[in-house]
Amino acid sequence: MEETKSVIKGEFDRSGQYDSGLKSLVRSLQWAFGFLLVIIIGLMVYFLTAGGYFSVEPQHAVIVMKFGEIEQVHTTGGHWYLPYPVNRWVEVRTNQQSLQIDFLPAERPDGAPPQALAPGRDSYLLTGDANIIHASWRVNYHVSNPETYYTTLATPEDPSGADVTEKDVNGFVGTRGPQTMIRNLFREAVIRVTSGLKVDDMLYSKRTDYSDAVQAEFARLLARAECGIEVDNITLEQVFPPLKTKMAFDEVAAAANTVDSMRSKAEQYAVQVGNEAIAGRTELVSSARTYKELVVSEVKSESIYFRNINEEYRKNPATVLMTLYTNTLADVLQQQQGKYILGTSGTGNKQVRIKLNPEPKRQKSAGAAEEK
Repeated sequence: MEETKSVIKGEFDRSGQYDSGLKSLVRSLQWAFGFLLVIIIGLMVYFLTAGGYFSVEPQHAVIVMKFGEIEQVHTTGGHWYLPYPVNRWVEVRTNQQSLQIDFLPAERPDGAPPQALAPGRDSYLLTGDANIIHASWRVNYHVSNPETYYTTLATPEDPSGADVTEKDVNGFVGTRGPQTMIRNLFREAVIRVTSGLKVDDMLYSKRTDYSDAVQAEFARLLARAECGIEVDNITLEQVFPPLKTKMAFDEVAAAANTVDSMRSKAEQYAVQVGNEAIAGRTELVSSARTYKELVVSEVKSESIYFRNINEEYRKNPATVLMTLYTNTLADVLQQQQGKYILGTSGTGNKQVRIKLNPEPKRQKSAGAAEEK
C-alpha cells in the first residue's frame, strides 16, 4: 500500500513543486494570521485605552450619552468612557456667540433709486404710530445649560455647525436648529417692542431705551423657552426710516436740533442773567448795610459829642461858646492857604497877624468828643 502511495506521489509530483508551494502557502497564512492578531490586539488596546478618552477644551462642554441616553455632562478635565457603540459624546460650545439680525430692505443694484417696499422681498418694522423703520442688530449670547440646550433645541450632529436646511411638504426651503430659533425669538422681541413705541423715540431721543426694552423682552422669551441660553448683550447698530422718506425725517431732526440748541442757549442766558441779578442784589445789600453802619456810627458819634458839649455848656456857657467859636473859625480858616487876620485892640490900634504854619485839619470823633 505504501509503495503504491509513493508511486502515485512520485508520478504526481516528480519535481517536488507541489510540496514547496504548499509550504509557502502555509507560511503566508501564518504571517497573515499573525498580522491580523497584532491588529486585533492593537484595536483592543486602543478600544480599552485611548479610544474612550477625551479632554474638555476651555469654554466647551462634553455631553456623554450611553446607548443614546445622556449619562453625564463635563465642563473641565479629561475623562474616559467605553467608546462607541457603548458611549458617544457630543461637544457643545459655551463661550459667547454672536448673530447678526437685520430688518433691512433688499439690496438694489448700484446707483438704483429707492423703490417701494414689498412684503416678502424687503424686511422692515412697523412702529406704534404707524410708521416704517429699518434696523440692524447684533446679538451676543452663550449656552448656560448644555444639556437643556442639546435636548430642547433641534441641534445638528455637530452642535457647533450650521443649522440644517430642510424643505417642507409645500416646497418651502428653510433652516432648523438653535440659531434659527434664536433668530426667530429675537425677531419676535423686536417686533413686539417696536409696535409699542413712536418713531421719533426710536430714531432720535430714546434709542438707548429702545435697545434696553428689546433686550429685556428677548431675555424673557429665552427664559420662557427654557432652551439653556442666556443673552449677554445686544447692540442696535443702526436704525433709519425708509430711503424715500429719509430726507423728510432729516429735516424734522434738523429742526428739532435747532429748537433744542436755541432752548439751550436761552436757558444758559437765563442762568447767566439770574446769576448777575443775584450778584448785583448781593452787592447792593452789602453796600446798603455798610452805609447803614457808617451813618449809625456817625450819628452815635455826633450824639456823644453833643451830649458832652451840652453838659459842659450847662456848667460854663461862656467858655463853651468861645471854644465852639474858636473851633469853627479854625475849621473855616484851615481850608484857606493864606490867612490874614485883621483885628482892633482895646486902644484902637490896628493889628495884622499872619499864620505861617497852618494846623492840620482835625477829625471829629467820639473819642475827641469824650475828651472835650
